Order: sequence, then C-alpha cells, then structure tokens
Amino acid sequence: MKKLYLILTLAFVFIFTNTQIHAERIDSIDILHYEITATIRNLSAKTISCSVKLIAVAKFNQTTNITLDLLKLTTTSVQSKSQTLFYTVSDSTVRILLEKNYQAGDTILLTITYQGTPVLDGSWGGFYFNGTYAFNMGVGFTHDPHTFGRCWFPCIDNFTDRATYTFHITTDSGFMAVCNGLQKPKTINADGSITWHWLLSETIPTYLASVAVGKYVLIQYDFYGKQSTYPVILAAEAKDTANLRASFIKLTNALQCFEERFGPYLFDRVGYVAVPFNSGAMEHAGNIAYPISAVDGSSNSETLFAHELSHHWWGNQATCSTAGDMWLNEGWASFCEALFLECVYGKEAYNNDINTKLFTVLRWAHVHDKGYRALADAPTQYTYGTHVYKKGALIVHTLRTVMGDSSFFDACKSYLYKNRFKDVNSLNIRDEFQKFTTYDLTHFFDSWIFDKGHADLQLTSVNTVDENKTILNFNQMSRWKSLLPKTFPMPVNYHLANGNVINKIVNLNAVNGCEFSAEVNTADVKQAAFITINEENLLMPGKTIEKQIIKTTGTKNFNNVLLSITTQQVSDSALIYVEHHFAAPFQTDALSLKNIRVSNERYWHVDGLWPTSFKATAFFNYDGSTPSGNSGYLDNELITVTEDSLVLLYRVNNSGSFKVHTDNTKQSGGSKTDKLGRFWVNNLQKGDYAFGIYDKSASLGSTEKEVRSFKIYPNPGDGLVHVNLLFEHKAGTLEVTDMNGQLIFTDMLSVSINELIIKTASWKAGSYVITFKDEAGKVSTVFIVN
Repeated sequence: MKKLYLILTLAFVFIFTNTQIHAERIDSIDILHYEITATIRNLSAKTISCSVKLIAVAKFNQTTNITLDLLKLTTTSVQSKSQTLFYTVSDSTVRILLEKNYQAGDTILLTITYQGTPVLDGSWGGFYFNGTYAFNMGVGFTHDPHTFGRCWFPCIDNFTDRATYTFHITTDSGFMAVCNGLQKPKTINADGSITWHWLLSETIPTYLASVAVGKYVLIQYDFYGKQSTYPVILAAEAKDTANLRASFIKLTNALQCFEERFGPYLFDRVGYVAVPFNSGAMEHAGNIAYPISAVDGSSNSETLFAHELSHHWWGNQATCSTAGDMWLNEGWASFCEALFLECVYGKEAYNNDINTKLFTVLRWAHVHDKGYRALADAPTQYTYGTHVYKKGALIVHTLRTVMGDSSFFDACKSYLYKNRFKDVNSLNIRDEFQKFTTYDLTHFFDSWIFDKGHADLQLTSVNTVDENKTILNFNQMSRWKSLLPKTFPMPVNYHLANGNVINKIVNLNAVNGCEFSAEVNTADVKQAAFITINEENLLMPGKTIEKQIIKTTGTKNFNNVLLSITTQQVSDSALIYVEHHFAAPFQTDALSLKNIRVSNERYWHVDGLWPTSFKATAFFNYDGSTPSGNSGYLDNELITVTEDSLVLLYRVNNSGSFKVHTDNTKQSGGSKTDKLGRFWVNNLQKGDYAFGIYDKSASLGSTEKEVRSFKIYPNPGDGLVHVNLLFEHKAGTLEVTDMNGQLIFTDMLSVSINELIIKTASWKAGSYVITFKDEAGKVSTVFIVN
C-alpha cells in the first residue's frame, strides 16, 4: 500500500506541474539520437505501429520528468532500460515521469511504443496514405509550431533540437521504405515482410526526418563533390524511372553550382523520393519528398528540385531557430532557383526569374499575406507566405548586388561553415556577412529585412552644370515603409539613339532622407536619348519594367507593367520602355494639382526610342476592387466609393506638374460602382501617367500661391528636432506621421509662432512626414530620426 500510495502521490505532483514542465522541456534535455522502428503495412488501413528508442542528455540537475510531442497517436508503453515508467498523455504530448533524478550531463535512455493513424495538417503537411504510397511531409502549415515530426514519432518538435537517426521500417513484400541517410542491408522476415534499415549520421531537427513507403526502385550513381564522393539516390516506381532520369538531367549542374558558391555538400547522400503529392516538395535531409507530377520527363520543374536541393545549405545545414526567421531557409532557397538558372542557362535566365518574383511581390505579396510585412519575425500564419519566399529571394539578390559577387559568396561560405548543423537567426547572418564588406549591413537589415514595405527611387531631374559635370537628382518614395534605405550603388542606364546602352554605377547617399544626388559625366548625358535607373533590377525596386521592340502595327500586352499598347503606325522599329511604379509619383507641393488627389498606389513612366512617324494608343486599366481571388487591390485606396470622379493624369516629366489628360475615352466596367474600367488613350506620349480623383481636401496649394517650406535641423535628428516655418501663416496644426500614416505628434501653432522644438528621443529610427495645415492649405516634407 505504501508503494502504491507513493506512486500515486508522485503522479499527482507530476500532473499538477505539467504546464511548467512543458515550457521548460526544451532547455532540460537534449535528444541526441532517435531509433525509429515502424511497421507500415496494409496501407489501405492507414495505420502505423511503432517504437522509438531515444538517447537524451539532461541539461540541468534534478531532472525528474520530460515532455515529448506526439500528435493523436496512442502511446502503449514507456520504458527506461527494462523499467516501465509512469506517463500521462494528451492529444499532442506524452509526459513521462523518470525513474530517478538525473543530473546535468547524465544520459537518459527511453523507449516509447505507440500506434494509430497519423494526422494531416489542415492545409499542407503530415502523414499521407495514398494508394500504394505512405509518406510524411515534415511541416504543418497551420500548426504551431510548424515542425511536424510529432505527427509520426515522439520527439522534441522544434527547429533547434538536432539529432541523428536510425530507421527500421517493415513493409509488405513488393514495397520498399526509403528514409534519410545511407541504406543498410535489409532483413527479409519469416512472414515475407521486409525490414528496411537506414542510418543518418548528420544531425537534423525533427521536421527533416523522413519515411516514404512505395513500390520503389532506386536509380543510384555517385557525385564527385568538392570534399568527397557521395551517392545520389532517386526513388520512384519502375514505370516512372525513365522520366525521373530525364527530369533530373541537370541535378549534377545544380550540385556543382551550389558547392562552388556555398561550400561542400555535407550530408551523406543526395536523395529524392517520388510521392503522389501535388502541392510542392519537402526538403527532408537527403531524402526530398518530390511530386510525381513533376517527374514528367521534361525540365519544367527543375527549379523545384534546385530549390529543395539548396535547402541542404540553407535550412538543413544552418536552420532558422524560429519560424519567424523562415526567410533564412525559404527566401534563400527561392533565391537559389534563380542562381541555378544562372549557372545552367546564363545571367539572362537569372534576371528573368528575379523579375518574375519582383512582379509577384509588388503586385501580390501584401494581398496574399494580408498586409505589408517584414521578412524577419513573420507572424506564424505567414511563415510560408509570399513575403518569406519571394521577397526573401529579392532581398538576398539585393544583398548580392550591394556586396558584389566575390564578397557575397565568400560570406556565404563562411557563414554556412561556421553554423554547420546549428540553428541561426537574422542577426547571425548579418554579423557574419558584415565581416566581408564595408557596406553598412546594420542599416541594410534594419531597412530591408526588419522593416516592412518597399521604397521606390525615382529620377526626378537632370541638371547639367558644365561640359564635364551633370547632377542627377533622385527622390525616394515609400510604400508602407518606415525606414528607408540611405545608401546603395545605383545602376544608371544611358540609352543611345542607335540602340546601344551605356551602363554605369553611381553610389548614392541620402541628402535629406528621401533625396539623393549623384555627379555624372556630361558627355554620357548628352549622347543619351533617354536615361533609366536600375533597369536590370539589380536592387529590389518599387517598380516593374518591360520593354519591347515594335516593328508592326497591332496590339501588344506589356503584362509586367499592366499596360496594353496598340501600334497604329510605325516605320522601321520603335523601342517602347515602360515602368510601372508601385508607389506615388514624386511631386513638389508647388506643382501639385488643386482639388485632385493623385494615387499613392502606382503610376506609369513611358519612354523609349520612337521614330517620328510612331503612333499608338494605350489602355490604362484601373481596378479598385477587393475580391477574394487573384484580381483587384491595385487602386482600392484611391477609388473608395465610385469611379465617377476618377481621372487620368499626365505630365511630360518630373519638372512639370500633372494635368488632367483629356485625349482619351473612359470606359467603365459593368457599372460605375464596381471600380473597374479603363482609360483608352488616343495618342500615347512619353511621360508619366497616373490616376487621380477629384477631392477638395486634397489641395496642397497651387503654383500661384507663395511657395511654403520648412527648415528642419538637425536632419537626421537625434533626440531634438528644430522646425522653422519659412513663411507667414494663419493659425494652424502641425502634425508628424510615420511612413505608414500613423500620427506621432501634433500641436497647434498660432499666427506668431514660426519655430518649434520636437523631442524625438523615444521615436523609432526612420523617416517621418511633417505637415502644417492652415486655411491657406498644407505643406509637407520628410525628415529622419536616428
């Protein structure tokens, strides 16, 4: 009775303290090895019967209990050596009372036996049974944490607990189990079943552990890598092997590409296993689960196998420590899609892929992910969103540009080597890369990675000083961004009349937060028919670009810039160059239109080399709708009720003001309230086109009024900012907002007050808009707080 009483008392204490234990378990033990023994037979039953032996080390003294993650499978016993242990279960955990107190450094040996039907994630991931296949996909998109080892074995299920693995998987005759690591000799059992043995010697987190059961045959060959020779194993049903070979014909190219730029492949094999899954692939270490639909004999999906392979550097070798830093895994792997194309097909293929991602990000990322989001610390529901994948790739591409290839790839190798088989965060990669460049990566990361939104740099004027020197002036417009980039190398492209292009790089440093200038050679400017910046998108811009050479009449769709142009007359050929800016056009207060609010969402810049006979019409489509599908969200901030007051605006260049464009036909969609329609421009001209809407409150003054401006110092400010109003004014309101439009400061100014000191010490570093409003109108400018 006393023994039973003691056990029940300990069990009560154990259950009572489980909530604290669960939070502490990651820090209390470190699992070093999992040995998974599983029977996966009679696949139509959709069940597994398993045991797991784990080797763990206590990290603290007085370790008496542990909690393991196991999701909705039935635990039947827990043993330590030969002793049966007390445990409790929930639908997601197994809580184990150890047989003694373990001290820091002590080894804990446990065997957990369990069975049942593994679960699926509601969106993506889990353990699948499909016909003659059974396989896991190691993350769950809608589960938190996303790591999903717990759907098929008890574990510490997070991104940081790494272990080695042994697998013993028993299947029916005619089936094969393919797992991580190297294959060991199989065992043919007395009942005709087969047990397949695999050993993984490198440590991985739980989400990278893998099993796939099917009627597999293996394609095997060796790859001679930079550090060693290792096997390549491709698994598929016999009927799919010919297509498998053809679809993976450039796998060796991908391995060579990544080893050359990132360092040696460190896992004991390269492997892909074909599974009936049509929603992507999963980068299980050395055993990538790959969709059968992508094994079609073509090269159509080769960026998919390159993406998953690259995870063996970005994600499997150095793993994000939290889901919030998933861009370190998925953003880099998405960048590697473009890098693979560059290695195999050349730089143009790389640029095309980057441009495709750029359009997706600017057009759709904020729609798909329900807002503009920073890369770092992404909310869990957007861990696998468009920002993390595609914007992540673009920021890596931009980092490559500002560092230069030599420094960038040297930094990649160093970072990956120092963090091999470790977990990492955004600060780790920032600090390591900083060792390889003089470029300020702290500000780069603050602006591009830790801040949301995007910036759009616009060439606003070209001022020739003398025969040797011309000044290019730029203004940076923000789209939901609070901290704008302050320095970067900017490509300038001089288009000559003969079609040639002179490409130069100018180093830009912010003069006044949003303003930049650069001195260039007057000779380059004089011979240029037109000038563009960042035409190859070497940096992530806030614009998309498309250019076409037109030789015949007819309609051409410029899909990348959301424009259709119909050529009515052309002699020889015409180069049409169009930019679609996903930001407001820069305009000074003095040139602003009265009673018309210009779109903050987008505008077009049209240029090119046009013969004098060239004539074309164009469709500028507006769409203020907010549907749930893949349309809308282009002009929904401008068109809030009806398009009755919507107009098309035009200006020749930034030195002039927008005017209402009248040589067009406005065509509404189904109704005047559906916010859909187009302006059919009868005679397309070079210049800027934007949408505007009549709004009496939008007036910022006119060219007939006194030019009103501020003097702000110091700028950037640090603690205190002095504001001088350099004009006479009526009593009014002074407001400061951040770049998201959030009001930060407000004060009333009487007629006699022209100077104010604002305390900014507690403000977040970034750019701010200061606005003064009185009965004469309003005037605004931007300043920076360090």
